[in-house]
Amino acid sequence: MKYSIDYSPIEMMIIAGAREIENGQILIVGTQWPIITTLFAKKTHAPDITICYEGGVVLESIPDRIPLFTGDPCIASNSVLLNDSLDTLGMILHAGYPDIAFLPGANVDRYGNINTTCFGDYSRPKFRLGGSGGACDFGSLAKRVITMLEHERQRFPERVDFITTPGYLDGSDSRERAGLRPGTGPGSVITTLGIFRFCKDTREMYVDTYYPGGSIEEVKKGFQWDIKVSEDVKVADPPTEEEIRILRYEIDPFGMYLKNNKAKTISTL
Repeated sequence: MKYSIDYSPIEMMIIAGAREIENGQILIVGTQWPIITTLFAKKTHAPDITICYEGGVVLESIPDRIPLFTGDPCIASNSVLLNDSLDTLGMILHAGYPDIAFLPGANVDRYGNINTTCFGDYSRPKFRLGGSGGACDFGSLAKRVITMLEHERQRFPERVDFITTPGYLDGSDSRERAGLRPGTGPGSVITTLGIFRFCKDTREMYVDTYYPGGSIEEVKKGFQWDIKVSEDVKVADPPTEEEIRILRYEIDPFGMYLKNNKAKTISTL
């Protein structure tokens, strides 16, 4: 059966990210795309997830409007904990409870190291970014890290200029040798073109899944190194009409995240 549905690359990324979440998990969530992604998951297939924001908020239900950042006052009325970062970063994250940390990134390298600090040399940068916030804690201590960002070549250098949030550092066992908690680290990178995971031995990123209407060639052009492709690389299921309806009209009805992301038509057999 042939059908078509209109959706944007950003909408596909959000839905793909939400599909990584299992019901009942504890999430510690960064700003931007992780916010809308985790709320969408809670509204759809994972109603019993716990969403923790680094400033001291734990959500029980979806806010009346979508937060613009993790400290947005709108989250207060839906919280079961409204305190400070000692609770979420200290007693929750450092204690090892979160199953997944969701983070954005300015750029990410082949071993999943995230940069949100600067482009160029740290002492004389070409451009200074916002820095870490709680992102270093997220990446160091959560059981699994999911990074979400737009798929653009400048966002995927072979080596980031500055490691704000540690991934697998130099690959192999370098994360464990650096003293970071065993069994933690990047699980996936979700972009507007596909889903990328990490080899268990080398800890190098590889192409696991690309989206309908795309191609391996298009995906590979978005990296500054010759990224490897899984032998059983997959094509993601497209969003359903119900997923798009919920995302646009229940999660973000005012287009606070989606307004400037033009939809395109994908036809699938």
